[in-house]
Amino acid sequence: MKLLKYLVFILILIGSLIFLVELNNLNTIDGQPISIKVPYLVNSPEYSHGFNVWMVLVGTLTFGVLIGFFLALFQIISQKSEVITLRSKLRRLQVELDSLRNQAIDDDIILSDGITSEITENE
Repeated sequence: MKLLKYLVFILILIGSLIFLVELNNLNTIDGQPISIKVPYLVNSPEYSHGFNVWMVLVGTLTFGVLIGFFLALFQIISQKSEVITLRSKLRRLQVELDSLRNQAIDDDIILSDGITSEITENE
C-alpha cells in the first residue's frame, strides 16, 4: 500500500513539473519568458531582470512546505513534552495509590449501619 502511495506522489510530482515547463513555454512575450520581479531584489544587478514564473512558483511552494514542516515539528515537540509530563504525573499518582493500598488498617474501627440502628431505636 505504501508503494502505491509513493507511486502516486511521484506521478503528481512529474505532472507538476510538466505543468511548470508548459507554463513557462506558454507565457512568453516576444520569445522571452515572462519574468516576475521580486521586491527588494530589483536593485541587485543579477536579479534586475526578475525571475521566471516557474522559479517563483517553485520557490513559493518550497517556502510554504518548509514553514508547514517547522510548524508541525514544533507542535510534535510540544505534544511530546506534554505526554512526558503527564506520564511522570501518572507514575507519581500510581506510587501514591500503591502506598495507600499497602497501609495497614486498624482493626479497632467499629462500623455501624445508621439505617439499622434507627430502626431498632424506633421499635
